[in-house]
Amino acid sequence: MDTSQDLRSRLSDGHTLSASWLFLGSPVTTEILSAAGFDVLLLDREHAPGGLDTLYHQLRAADVPVVVRLDSPHPSQIKLALDAGVQGIAISNLSTGDQARNLVAATRYVPEGTRGIQRLSRAARYGTDWERYRATTGAAPLTMAVIETVTGLENLDDILSVDGLDVIFIGAVDLAAGLGHLKDMSHPEVKAAIARIETRTRAAGKVLGGLANAPEDATAKMALGYQLLSFGSDALFLREGALAAAKNAKEAIG
Repeated sequence: MDTSQDLRSRLSDGHTLSASWLFLGSPVTTEILSAAGFDVLLLDREHAPGGLDTLYHQLRAADVPVVVRLDSPHPSQIKLALDAGVQGIAISNLSTGDQARNLVAATRYVPEGTRGIQRLSRAARYGTDWERYRATTGAAPLTMAVIETVTGLENLDDILSVDGLDVIFIGAVDLAAGLGHLKDMSHPEVKAAIARIETRTRAAGKVLGGLANAPEDATAKMALGYQLLSFGSDALFLREGALAAAKNAKEAIG
């Protein structure tokens, strides 16, 4: 199955997909969350440990689509991630239309874009599946802009005008911090900024994504048209589970 095409087609058909972030750089946690039932995994390469070898091991451990988040739309980094076999690319702090255009171009093979051809990549099953890969996932990997800066908010219309940009994911925490309200996510200025992104994204026909902190938060966001919702991360699940277990242990042994 071509998971990138399945991912895009499900979003295009109006389905809402669940996701989890991967921050620990661990193939084991990747495998666990893949088996847990999430529709897609968002593999962080902005804050997470590990290099290219780690990425390969994590992708081998996943049997659901994986979108990798990078800190910039640098063509060489995008190419390495795509050749490794990811189904999509997300860019943190995407703040201008030019960055969005560079992202899309770097995910498309020449001459449609700037991605160089490597028929022996893992994505193409080391050359044994090149023609199918070139015509499906390789032709148009999923692209995601994480809007989390004031500059990104100011340039939103230019970003949304970019053909081939699939998803707008709202990085609400960093956006609130940039607006000067890190400790007050419910500040009217923050809520207005998020509402603006939501409205413009829907009007542009792009997929809307964001964090879901609780089931009721997810329900409210789905009512607003969100189709990609992330529910925690491997680091969060481990921390919360460990804290709860340690608390229970202390209560049990006095």
